Amino acid sequence: MSDYFTTEELADFLRIKSRKVYDLVSKDLVPHSRVMGKLLFSKIEISNWISGNKTEDIHLKSVPIVLLGSHDPLLELAVKNSKSGIAMSFDGSTQGIERFKLNEGFVSGLHLYDNDENIWNVPIVKKQLSDKAVVLIEWAKRERGLIFKENNNIKNISIENYKGKRLVRRQIGSGSEIYLQYILRTYNLSYDDFKRTEIAYSENDAVHLVLSDKADVTLGLKSEAKKYQLGFCPIITERFDLVVDRKFWFEKPFQDLLNFCKTSHFKEIASNLDGYNIIDLGKVHFNSN
Repeated sequence: MSDYFTTEELADFLRIKSRKVYDLVSKDLVPHSRVMGKLLFSKIEISNWISGNKTEDIHLKSVPIVLLGSHDPLLELAVKNSKSGIAMSFDGSTQGIERFKLNEGFVSGLHLYDNDENIWNVPIVKKQLSDKAVVLIEWAKRERGLIFKENNNIKNISIENYKGKRLVRRQIGSGSEIYLQYILRTYNLSYDDFKRTEIAYSENDAVHLVLSDKADVTLGLKSEAKKYQLGFCPIITERFDLVVDRKFWFEKPFQDLLNFCKTSHFKEIASNLDGYNIIDLGKVHFNSN
């Protein structure tokens, strides 16, 4: 008797379809090896893997089905339409990571750029979540820039043009606030060079402050500017990711969300939001050991 399962044998053993086995392998979620290009699965390692998964039942029951982190309009619409039962508690990229570490949710959204490594999100996940089994996947690429009351696009506008006027501030630790601080430093500016406004806790809040004439300019998403026919000047295309507790990857709520993202309904929702690119949605950018 062989000490290894083939792909088909492992699928039968686990009572899943072969394509699910390939999915596990592609995300490095199941122990495996390749011999002459053929996938093989050690029966001893599979037995240990299954035993380890059984001990995770308590963890699955103790972590709430909550999406944490940064707010994204497309993600919010997807969760609501997927009927996944996932609750949402948006409070910024950095705060989301901190709450994720405390097991206050099973997934968190983030868009944090690392200037030293010239990459989105991966460095902070490696640094802050080194002791957790997580997968970092891409949600979408989004156009971000200055949003203002004029209903036409101005190509050469910059934050300098609004010195002395009302600039929307975001909560400390949010990806938008961190990037706004970076822009201000680039122009040798600070918040002291602008009039204060209310702090916005979501992309919607930021735009509504401009729309209701409580602010002159905000750093926001193109989709929100177009939605309310506001002016928009692009600055950056950012990558918004989801960091997921790996133990929840194949749980029904998250799978319901992922499956909804494969539907024509979701693609129609995304196509109606300007400034989004979802071609790499689901791409794995980091998978912890």
